[in-house]
Amino acid sequence: MRKYFLVVFLFVFILSGCSLVGTSSSKKTGGVLRSNDTGITWQLKNKVSEKQTIGSVDVLDMVIDPVDTDKIYLGTKDKGIAISKDGAESWEKMKFPGNKVYGIAINPSKPSNIFVAGGRGKVFKTDNYGGDWKEVYTEPADGTVITSLTMDSHNPSTVYIGTSNGVVIKTIDAGETWRNLYSAGGAVTKILFGGGSDGRIYFMVNKKQVMVSDGNGDNFRIIGGKFKNEKSKIGEVFSIAVVNNDSGGLYIGTNNGMFRSFDGGDTLEEVDVIASSKEFPIRSVVINPRNSQEIIYSAAQAIYKSENGGKNWSTYQLNTGKLISKILYNPSDMSIVYAGLREFNK
Repeated sequence: MRKYFLVVFLFVFILSGCSLVGTSSSKKTGGVLRSNDTGITWQLKNKVSEKQTIGSVDVLDMVIDPVDTDKIYLGTKDKGIAISKDGAESWEKMKFPGNKVYGIAINPSKPSNIFVAGGRGKVFKTDNYGGDWKEVYTEPADGTVITSLTMDSHNPSTVYIGTSNGVVIKTIDAGETWRNLYSAGGAVTKILFGGGSDGRIYFMVNKKQVMVSDGNGDNFRIIGGKFKNEKSKIGEVFSIAVVNNDSGGLYIGTNNGMFRSFDGGDTLEEVDVIASSKEFPIRSVVINPRNSQEIIYSAAQAIYKSENGGKNWSTYQLNTGKLISKILYNPSDMSIVYAGLREFNK
């Protein structure tokens, strides 16, 4: 009887290490929120099966397949990659050689080609939707992790990564070779290509600043332009978003409100967000790719939406306990919006 109990215990223990399912209190429920009305109301979507959820998952990154937009990938804090094939209605664990996943990038012209920053300072790629993975970059020792990753949608062989030590690195041959571009002096936690015709690239240095380079990743500079209101103070940086039109606007979420620029950071103006939300970090912000007047951001336990460029806001209160790490519009249906949830260290 003891031998049988031990075998069952070991089986359950081993299986749990491969599972998305874990314990989570009702006050700390995770997973993904989905809105079907452009961010007015939200529903929690974390079902694995009738009896299991991904409530314990902390979402570090979230991307949508550019061709099959019902397919959503989650990079998680300690559960590897979760995937939904039905618009977040259900989730399953994806085969991947690491547990912590900071960044995912999908080739828009070949969605089976995916790059992932995960594991102990490594980057992996697959050419068959995760059937097989190849390690294409690694740090020399424990301690440094890849905290951001993005792909040039116009040239998918070009990929940028940022490390927890602040180094920005680039490949132009799909990971065969890499070169250093810049040392930012802090963890580079987000990299975004600007939406304007000039092809700027923005790099968020966590809580410190935003940097901008030209379209080749050269000529870095810190964004610290003049404020239209001299009393404005940008504070610590927690999120960035870009406007996907020729204006090339940049939005910056901070612990002192939200700011935007339409000239690459040469000048900045404060967005008139709800005053009480300025007491908390704005950890996520997104601009509707087809309507630059529509803005959604999150602060503490609330989601805010504006349809007129930040003049007026509607609000929605979360009851999940966890906070929003990333917000995405469904590229084929802008009425559908997703928000990934996670806990943050204070």
